[in-house]
Amino acid sequence: MIVVKGLHSYFKTEDGLVKAVDDITFELRPNEVLALVGESGCGKSVTALTVMGLLNRKKTVLKGEILFREKRLLELSPEAYRQIRGDKIGMIFQEPMSAFDPLYTIGYQMQEVLKAHTNLSVEDQKQRAVHWLKNIGIPEAEKRFGQYPHEMSGGMLQRVMIAMALMLQPEVLIADEPTTALDVTIQAQVLGLIRNLQKNEGTSVLFITHDLGVVAEIADRVHVMYAGKIVEKGTVTRLFHRPLHPYTIGLLTSRVVKGKKGKELPFIPGYVPRAFELPEGCRFHPRCAQKLPRCERESPPEFLIDHENRVACWLFERGESA
Repeated sequence: MIVVKGLHSYFKTEDGLVKAVDDITFELRPNEVLALVGESGCGKSVTALTVMGLLNRKKTVLKGEILFREKRLLELSPEAYRQIRGDKIGMIFQEPMSAFDPLYTIGYQMQEVLKAHTNLSVEDQKQRAVHWLKNIGIPEAEKRFGQYPHEMSGGMLQRVMIAMALMLQPEVLIADEPTTALDVTIQAQVLGLIRNLQKNEGTSVLFITHDLGVVAEIADRVHVMYAGKIVEKGTVTRLFHRPLHPYTIGLLTSRVVKGKKGKELPFIPGYVPRAFELPEGCRFHPRCAQKLPRCERESPPEFLIDHENRVACWLFERGESA
């Protein structure tokens, strides 16, 4: 459905290039949920914005390929990209407070989306918008339709953002931390809606999150990012039961689970490197207890473990290099 090859997304700054996304390759297949996980600042959201064509090209350096239905998206004009964005590829943004225009009602902004991508009448636009507001669990949907963004909580706006993305029933949905501001009940409802869209409509979903519990619930496959690179790829079952990369193992063991009171919580030592001060070699080696001498000098390629699972770590050099 979407194929990303050798993608680089660098930001131009006075101090040089910030390597937010650095040579990543992945494929979002038809009718699947692919989770992209990692700590804050690892490049997940920049990857999503690059695929959506929402980065300022005058201030970024983009290299590589993004293929959608055999179209090379990075080569499209802004107008051609706009025709695909929203209609064919939808996105749920991470920050709903900054995604809405404070001068217009929620209903007006939803109708503007429908006007741009459908031939519905004004009344039908309203009916569809209200229908999706109800679907996403917003009480008094008719009333909310006429309200302004400042009249809603962050969690409510997040649900409106999700409704806006789902109401066009896109072929591909990019969901950037869609459940962060939601309570457990609404979170379960949103995950169910996304899953139903994937199963019933064949929608492919790129699900970006740091919440491994959500990943276990919704994903088919998982890619783990660290400091701008993908370090492990695998099925959700294998990754949770037999993680390979030391960083993935650290993420899984750092989850908060029920245990004895007073027990020290596990954590990954050190800090994620800043994107303009990246270490040589493997970017995780300053925090890795299993590092080899070459880890400090050489960046590992992806090693093929089996058909579905790959890892970028010198500990698995016996595997076939991808």
